Amino acid sequence: MISLRLINLGVLFIGFIVTFFLMIPYIKKAEKKGFVVKDMYKKDKPSLPNMGGLVILAGIAVALVFAQFFSRTIEQMYVFYFIVTMFAMYGLTDDLFGFKGKIQKTWILFFLALPIATLTTDTSLNLIFFNLELGWAYAFIFAPLYIMVVANLINMHSGYNGLAGGLTLIMLVFAGIKSYLMNSSYYVYLIVPVVGALLAFMYYNKYPLKVFMGNVGAFLIGSALGTYLVISDIEFFGVIILIPHIINFILWIYWCLNMKKYPHVKFAKVGKDGVIVPPNGLTIKYLVAKVFKVNERQAVWICYEITIIFCIIGLLV
Repeated sequence: MISLRLINLGVLFIGFIVTFFLMIPYIKKAEKKGFVVKDMYKKDKPSLPNMGGLVILAGIAVALVFAQFFSRTIEQMYVFYFIVTMFAMYGLTDDLFGFKGKIQKTWILFFLALPIATLTTDTSLNLIFFNLELGWAYAFIFAPLYIMVVANLINMHSGYNGLAGGLTLIMLVFAGIKSYLMNSSYYVYLIVPVVGALLAFMYYNKYPLKVFMGNVGAFLIGSALGTYLVISDIEFFGVIILIPHIINFILWIYWCLNMKKYPHVKFAKVGKDGVIVPPNGLTIKYLVAKVFKVNERQAVWICYEITIIFCIIGLLV
Protein backbone atom coordinates (compact mmCIF):
# COMPACT_ATOMS: atom_id res chain seq x y z
CA MET A 1 0.00 0.00 0.00
CA ILE A 2 1.30 3.46 -0.94
CA SER A 3 2.05 5.60 2.13
CA LEU A 4 0.22 8.90 2.63
CA ARG A 5 3.51 10.80 2.65
CA LEU A 6 4.44 9.38 -0.75
CA ILE A 7 1.01 10.27 -2.13
CA ASN A 8 1.33 13.84 -0.82
CA LEU A 9 4.79 14.17 -2.37
CA GLY A 10 3.42 12.88 -5.68
CA VAL A 11 0.51 15.33 -5.66
CA LEU A 12 2.82 18.21 -4.72
CA PHE A 13 5.23 17.26 -7.51
CA ILE A 14 2.46 17.08 -10.12
CA GLY A 15 1.03 20.46 -9.09
CA PHE A 16 4.53 21.95 -9.23
CA ILE A 17 5.54 20.49 -12.60
CA VAL A 18 2.26 21.30 -14.38
CA THR A 19 2.24 24.90 -13.13
CA PHE A 20 5.94 25.40 -13.85
CA PHE A 21 5.78 24.28 -17.47
CA LEU A 22 2.35 25.71 -18.32
CA MET A 23 3.46 29.16 -17.21
CA ILE A 24 5.87 29.64 -20.12
CA PRO A 25 3.26 29.32 -22.90
CA TYR A 26 0.76 31.26 -20.77
CA ILE A 27 3.13 34.22 -20.49
CA LYS A 28 3.61 34.29 -24.26
CA LYS A 29 -0.11 33.98 -24.93
CA ALA A 30 -1.06 36.64 -22.36
CA GLU A 31 1.41 39.09 -23.87
CA LYS A 32 0.05 38.40 -27.35
CA LYS A 33 -3.57 38.87 -26.23
CA GLY A 34 -2.79 42.03 -24.29
CA PHE A 35 -3.55 40.67 -20.82
CA VAL A 36 -0.85 42.84 -19.29
CA VAL A 37 -0.45 45.44 -16.55
CA LYS A 38 2.40 47.78 -15.73
CA ASP A 39 4.96 46.91 -13.08
CA MET A 40 4.88 50.26 -11.32
CA TYR A 41 7.91 49.71 -9.10
CA LYS A 42 10.39 49.42 -11.95
CA LYS A 43 12.04 52.49 -13.49
CA ASP A 44 10.81 51.76 -17.02
CA LYS A 45 7.40 50.45 -15.82
CA PRO A 46 7.28 47.43 -18.16
CA SER A 47 3.96 45.86 -19.15
CA LEU A 48 3.89 42.27 -17.88
CA PRO A 49 1.36 39.43 -18.17
CA ASN A 50 -1.44 39.36 -15.60
CA MET A 51 -3.86 36.72 -14.26
CA GLY A 52 -1.15 34.09 -13.81
CA GLY A 53 -3.34 32.65 -11.07
CA LEU A 54 -5.16 30.80 -13.86
CA VAL A 55 -2.07 28.62 -14.27
CA ILE A 56 -2.00 27.94 -10.53
CA LEU A 57 -5.60 26.75 -10.88
CA ALA A 58 -4.64 24.54 -13.82
CA GLY A 59 -1.79 22.98 -11.85
CA ILE A 60 -4.12 22.31 -8.93
CA ALA A 61 -6.73 20.74 -11.24
CA VAL A 62 -4.26 18.28 -12.74
CA ALA A 63 -2.88 17.40 -9.30
CA LEU A 64 -6.44 16.75 -8.08
CA VAL A 65 -7.07 14.26 -10.88
CA PHE A 66 -4.25 12.22 -9.41
CA ALA A 67 -5.11 12.93 -5.76
CA GLN A 68 -8.74 11.81 -5.92
CA PHE A 69 -7.70 8.20 -6.54
CA PHE A 70 -5.87 8.11 -3.21
CA SER A 71 -7.88 10.52 -1.06
CA ARG A 72 -9.51 9.05 2.02
CA THR A 73 -12.21 11.71 2.16
CA ILE A 74 -13.33 12.71 -1.31
CA GLU A 75 -16.14 14.92 0.05
CA GLN A 76 -13.71 17.12 1.97
CA MET A 77 -11.50 17.57 -1.07
CA TYR A 78 -14.43 18.37 -3.38
CA VAL A 79 -15.92 20.98 -1.04
CA PHE A 80 -12.49 22.49 -0.30
CA TYR A 81 -11.62 22.95 -3.97
CA PHE A 82 -15.14 23.97 -4.94
CA ILE A 83 -14.73 26.97 -2.62
CA VAL A 84 -11.21 27.66 -3.91
CA THR A 85 -12.36 27.47 -7.55
CA MET A 86 -15.37 29.73 -6.95
CA PHE A 87 -13.17 32.35 -5.29
CA ALA A 88 -10.73 32.10 -8.20
CA MET A 89 -13.57 32.64 -10.68
CA TYR A 90 -14.72 35.63 -8.66
CA GLY A 91 -11.19 37.03 -8.87
CA LEU A 92 -11.02 36.37 -12.60
CA THR A 93 -14.30 38.20 -13.15
CA ASP A 94 -12.97 41.09 -11.10
CA ASP A 95 -9.78 41.13 -13.18
CA LEU A 96 -11.70 41.21 -16.45
CA PHE A 97 -14.64 43.45 -15.62
CA GLY A 98 -14.08 44.97 -12.17
CA PHE A 99 -16.70 44.68 -9.44
CA LYS A 100 -18.13 47.89 -8.01
CA GLY A 101 -19.56 48.31 -4.55
CA LYS A 102 -17.78 46.95 -1.48
CA ILE A 103 -20.98 45.68 0.16
CA GLN A 104 -22.02 43.66 -2.90
CA LYS A 105 -18.51 42.21 -3.20
CA THR A 106 -18.57 41.20 0.46
CA TRP A 107 -21.84 39.32 0.20
CA ILE A 108 -20.78 37.55 -2.99
CA LEU A 109 -17.71 36.15 -1.25
CA PHE A 110 -19.72 35.19 1.85
CA PHE A 111 -22.16 33.27 -0.35
CA LEU A 112 -19.32 31.51 -2.21
CA ALA A 113 -17.84 30.36 1.12
CA LEU A 114 -21.12 28.92 2.46
CA PRO A 115 -20.41 25.32 1.31
CA ILE A 116 -17.90 25.13 4.19
CA ALA A 117 -20.97 24.54 6.40
CA THR A 118 -21.18 20.97 5.05
CA LEU A 119 -17.79 20.12 6.55
CA THR A 120 -18.00 21.80 9.95
CA THR A 121 -18.42 19.01 12.50
CA ASP A 122 -16.70 20.89 15.34
CA THR A 123 -18.72 24.04 15.99
CA SER A 124 -16.59 25.41 18.82
CA LEU A 125 -13.71 27.88 18.74
CA ASN A 126 -10.51 26.85 20.48
CA LEU A 127 -9.26 30.02 22.21
CA ILE A 128 -6.39 28.33 24.13
CA PHE A 129 -7.78 28.77 27.63
CA PHE A 130 -11.37 27.90 26.79
CA ASN A 131 -13.64 26.78 23.97
CA LEU A 132 -16.49 28.94 22.71
CA GLU A 133 -19.43 26.89 21.43
CA LEU A 134 -21.21 28.62 18.51
CA GLY A 135 -23.45 25.82 17.27
CA TRP A 136 -25.14 26.42 13.92
CA ALA A 137 -23.79 30.00 13.85
CA TYR A 138 -20.28 28.61 13.43
CA ALA A 139 -21.16 26.67 10.27
CA PHE A 140 -23.38 29.25 8.59
CA ILE A 141 -21.97 32.56 9.80
CA PHE A 142 -18.52 32.37 11.39
CA ALA A 143 -16.83 29.89 9.01
CA PRO A 144 -17.83 31.58 5.71
CA LEU A 145 -17.08 35.02 7.20
CA TYR A 146 -13.66 33.78 8.30
CA ILE A 147 -12.82 32.52 4.80
CA MET A 148 -14.10 35.72 3.21
CA VAL A 149 -12.01 37.89 5.55
CA VAL A 150 -8.83 35.86 5.05
CA ALA A 151 -9.17 35.99 1.26
CA ASN A 152 -9.65 39.76 1.36
CA LEU A 153 -6.71 40.25 3.72
CA ILE A 154 -4.46 38.31 1.32
CA ASN A 155 -5.69 40.36 -1.63
CA MET A 156 -5.09 43.65 0.19
CA HIS A 157 -1.57 42.92 1.45
CA SER A 158 0.02 42.88 -2.00
CA GLY A 159 1.58 45.21 -4.55
CA TYR A 160 5.25 44.27 -4.67
CA ASN A 161 6.77 41.47 -6.74
CA GLY A 162 6.12 38.17 -4.99
CA LEU A 163 4.56 39.73 -1.89
CA ALA A 164 1.08 38.17 -1.72
CA GLY A 165 2.16 34.82 -3.15
CA GLY A 166 5.25 34.48 -0.98
CA LEU A 167 3.48 35.47 2.23
CA THR A 168 0.62 33.05 1.56
CA LEU A 169 3.01 30.21 0.71
CA ILE A 170 4.78 30.77 4.04
CA MET A 171 1.48 30.74 5.93
CA LEU A 172 0.19 27.65 4.11
CA VAL A 173 3.35 25.73 5.00
CA PHE A 174 3.17 26.76 8.66
CA ALA A 175 -0.58 25.99 8.72
CA GLY A 176 0.24 22.52 7.43
CA ILE A 177 2.86 22.09 10.18
CA LYS A 178 0.44 23.30 12.87
CA SER A 179 -2.29 21.00 11.57
CA TYR A 180 0.15 18.08 11.50
CA LEU A 181 1.17 18.72 15.10
CA MET A 182 -2.46 18.84 16.22
CA ASN A 183 -4.13 16.28 13.98
CA SER A 184 -1.24 14.18 12.62
CA SER A 185 -1.38 14.20 8.80
CA TYR A 186 -5.16 13.95 8.51
CA TYR A 187 -5.82 17.32 6.86
CA VAL A 188 -2.47 18.12 5.28
CA TYR A 189 -3.35 16.45 1.97
CA LEU A 190 -5.94 19.18 1.33
CA ILE A 191 -3.37 21.93 0.78
CA VAL A 192 -0.68 19.87 -0.97
CA PRO A 193 -1.95 20.70 -4.52
CA VAL A 194 -2.06 24.42 -3.69
CA VAL A 195 1.40 24.43 -2.14
CA GLY A 196 2.91 22.59 -5.11
CA ALA A 197 1.32 24.88 -7.70
CA LEU A 198 2.06 28.08 -5.74
CA LEU A 199 5.67 27.04 -5.18
CA ALA A 200 6.17 26.71 -8.94
CA PHE A 201 4.37 29.99 -9.58
CA MET A 202 6.72 31.85 -7.25
CA TYR A 203 9.61 31.11 -9.62
CA TYR A 204 7.92 33.45 -12.10
CA ASN A 205 6.42 35.83 -9.54
CA LYS A 206 9.49 36.56 -7.42
CA TYR A 207 11.49 39.75 -8.00
CA PRO A 208 11.87 40.68 -10.81
CA LEU A 209 8.61 39.02 -11.73
CA LYS A 210 7.64 37.69 -15.13
CA VAL A 211 3.90 37.43 -14.44
CA PHE A 212 1.37 38.87 -11.98
CA MET A 213 -1.09 36.51 -10.29
CA GLY A 214 -4.02 38.94 -10.56
CA ASN A 215 -7.11 38.84 -8.38
CA VAL A 216 -7.80 35.35 -9.68
CA GLY A 217 -4.62 34.16 -7.98
CA ALA A 218 -4.97 36.25 -4.84
CA PHE A 219 -8.51 35.08 -4.10
CA LEU A 220 -7.59 31.49 -4.98
CA ILE A 221 -4.71 31.24 -2.52
CA GLY A 222 -6.49 33.40 0.08
CA SER A 223 -9.57 31.19 0.08
CA ALA A 224 -7.38 28.07 0.23
CA LEU A 225 -5.65 29.38 3.36
CA GLY A 226 -8.89 30.48 5.03
CA THR A 227 -10.73 27.24 4.23
CA TYR A 228 -7.84 25.12 5.47
CA LEU A 229 -7.63 27.02 8.75
CA VAL A 230 -11.35 26.38 9.33
CA ILE A 231 -11.39 22.71 8.30
CA SER A 232 -8.33 21.83 10.38
CA ASP A 233 -9.75 23.73 13.38
CA ILE A 234 -6.82 26.13 13.78
CA GLU A 235 -8.66 29.42 13.38
CA PHE A 236 -6.91 31.06 16.34
CA PHE A 237 -3.54 30.09 14.89
CA GLY A 238 -4.73 31.72 11.67
CA VAL A 239 -5.42 34.98 13.49
CA ILE A 240 -1.86 34.99 14.88
CA ILE A 241 -0.13 34.36 11.55
CA LEU A 242 -2.34 36.95 9.89
CA ILE A 243 -1.53 39.72 12.39
CA PRO A 244 0.60 41.62 9.82
CA HIS A 245 -2.29 41.39 7.35
CA ILE A 246 -4.74 42.54 10.04
CA ILE A 247 -2.51 45.51 10.89
CA ASN A 248 -2.36 46.29 7.17
CA PHE A 249 -6.17 46.34 7.08
CA ILE A 250 -6.40 48.59 10.16
CA LEU A 251 -3.91 51.02 8.61
CA TRP A 252 -5.93 51.01 5.40
CA ILE A 253 -9.14 51.78 7.33
CA TYR A 254 -7.40 54.70 9.06
CA TRP A 255 -6.23 55.89 5.63
CA CYS A 256 -9.77 55.75 4.25
CA LEU A 257 -11.08 57.77 7.19
CA ASN A 258 -8.42 60.43 6.72
CA MET A 259 -8.39 60.92 2.96
CA LYS A 260 -8.31 64.70 3.28
CA LYS A 261 -5.06 64.54 5.21
CA TYR A 262 -3.66 61.56 3.30
CA PRO A 263 -4.99 61.52 -0.30
CA HIS A 264 -5.18 58.07 -1.83
CA VAL A 265 -2.09 57.05 -3.80
CA LYS A 266 -2.23 53.58 -5.34
CA PHE A 267 1.48 53.30 -6.12
CA ALA A 268 4.52 54.70 -4.34
CA LYS A 269 7.26 56.50 -6.22
CA VAL A 270 10.62 54.90 -6.91
CA GLY A 271 13.85 56.86 -6.48
CA LYS A 272 16.77 56.79 -8.91
CA ASP A 273 18.57 54.28 -6.70
CA GLY A 274 15.53 51.99 -6.69
CA VAL A 275 14.51 52.91 -3.15
CA ILE A 276 10.74 53.11 -2.70
CA VAL A 277 9.42 56.52 -1.70
CA PRO A 278 5.99 55.85 -0.15
CA PRO A 279 3.38 58.62 0.20
CA ASN A 280 2.82 57.59 3.83
CA GLY A 281 3.14 54.61 6.16
CA LEU A 282 -0.51 53.59 6.04
CA THR A 283 -0.07 50.09 4.65
CA ILE A 284 2.48 47.51 5.71
CA LYS A 285 4.32 47.67 2.39
CA TYR A 286 4.55 51.47 2.63
CA LEU A 287 5.44 51.39 6.33
CA VAL A 288 8.33 48.97 5.74
CA ALA A 289 9.68 51.13 2.92
CA LYS A 290 9.29 54.29 4.99
CA VAL A 291 11.03 52.93 8.10
CA PHE A 292 13.88 50.99 6.49
CA LYS A 293 14.47 53.02 3.28
CA VAL A 294 14.64 49.93 1.08
CA ASN A 295 14.04 48.87 -2.51
CA GLU A 296 11.21 46.58 -3.59
CA ARG A 297 13.07 43.29 -3.16
CA GLN A 298 14.29 44.25 0.31
CA ALA A 299 10.82 45.38 1.36
CA VAL A 300 9.37 42.03 0.32
CA TRP A 301 11.95 40.07 2.28
CA ILE A 302 11.30 42.18 5.38
CA CYS A 303 7.58 41.39 5.03
CA TYR A 304 8.45 37.69 4.69
CA GLU A 305 10.52 37.82 7.87
CA ILE A 306 7.76 39.57 9.80
CA THR A 307 5.23 36.92 8.79
CA ILE A 308 7.64 34.07 9.60
CA ILE A 309 8.06 35.50 13.12
CA PHE A 310 4.30 35.47 13.68
CA CYS A 311 4.05 31.97 12.20
CA ILE A 312 6.64 30.72 14.69
CA ILE A 313 4.73 32.43 17.51
CA GLY A 314 1.59 30.69 16.28
CA LEU A 315 3.30 27.29 16.48
CA LEU A 316 4.41 27.96 20.04
CA VAL A 317 1.07 29.24 21.36
